[in-house]
Amino acid sequence: MEQRLDLGLERHDGTTVVTVAGELDMATAPELRECLARTEQYVVVDLRAVSFLDSSGIGAMIEARRRLRDEGGDLRLRKAQGIVREALEVTGLGDWIDD
Repeated sequence: MEQRLDLGLERHDGTTVVTVAGELDMATAPELRECLARTEQYVVVDLRAVSFLDSSGIGAMIEARRRLRDEGGDLRLRKAQGIVREALEVTGLGDWIDD
């Protein structure tokens, strides 16, 4: 089975940047959830290379943001484009996007 999701994690000055590439759906959302579970404080999820996003991927980001906020941090999204941006806006998460 071909890998449909690539994840990268880098830390810069107290902010963790998680880069996501590929399709973020029911099959791959657990990978994102696991990656985000290892983050703390301030997290930016870069979605520029995500070609598809469903409710499973959105749920993983909501879960991580709740946890981070409970711990005094936050999660923001960056570079969501096309249908990915539309999915976030339709679900009320458009204000999470910093471009």
